[in-house]
Amino acid sequence: MRALLIGFAIALLVVLAGTEAVVPPFLAARMADGLAASLGSTAVEVELKSFPAYRLLTGNVDRMSVTVAGLHVDGLAVESLRVEAAGVRLDVVGLLRGRQAGDGWRLAQGGDARVEAVVTAAALADLVRARLPAEMDVQVQVDVAGVELRGRTNVLGIAMDLAVRGRVAPSSGGRRLEFVPETVFVGGQALADWVAQGIREMYTAAVDLDDAPVPLVVEEVVHQPGRLVIAGRTRSEG
Repeated sequence: MRALLIGFAIALLVVLAGTEAVVPPFLAARMADGLAASLGSTAVEVELKSFPAYRLLTGNVDRMSVTVAGLHVDGLAVESLRVEAAGVRLDVVGLLRGRQAGDGWRLAQGGDARVEAVVTAAALADLVRARLPAEMDVQVQVDVAGVELRGRTNVLGIAMDLAVRGRVAPSSGGRRLEFVPETVFVGGQALADWVAQGIREMYTAAVDLDDAPVPLVVEEVVHQPGRLVIAGRTRSEG
């Protein structure tokens, strides 16, 4: 009897060990394939963790990490977007049947999901150039002080150097990213606020985050040399 119990325990441990080794990467790979197909991106990485791992088969995910590269959101190229979530319910049946897309998971009660995206200065420059008249060749610089747009424009028929300094910030509801101009320089001289207002309006731009692969509420935009780091949470958190 004792030998039978020991054999059963060993068999159970082998099954559990096999589950730990097989189930998480298998489901993660299926989820990554579904996301890649729905987002049109081949660079998708997914990691799923639960203990014990067989809980994943019932849709209970302790921790989930999703990283996507090469996205475009409302015309803005996003170098990388990363979702870190705890307490997730996964649609395993849909996943196994190939129905998995970006909405195949949700937060369980008490769950939490944070989102971080990286946008390069080059991507920001491409967006600005696409939204300004073609004759304006604008250069974009990003550093810890904010964003600076430099180009040439006509003031009363005279070509002059123009610089607009400001910051990218979330809208009041966090559902849009907005470039907020602060100071306008023409020919190296700062314009008075009332004079600069029209130029500010011309350079003000926004990115609608409703096109993001997860419903996103931006809470903070950190300006770093050559890039923006955008941090927030999923909109499903309320």
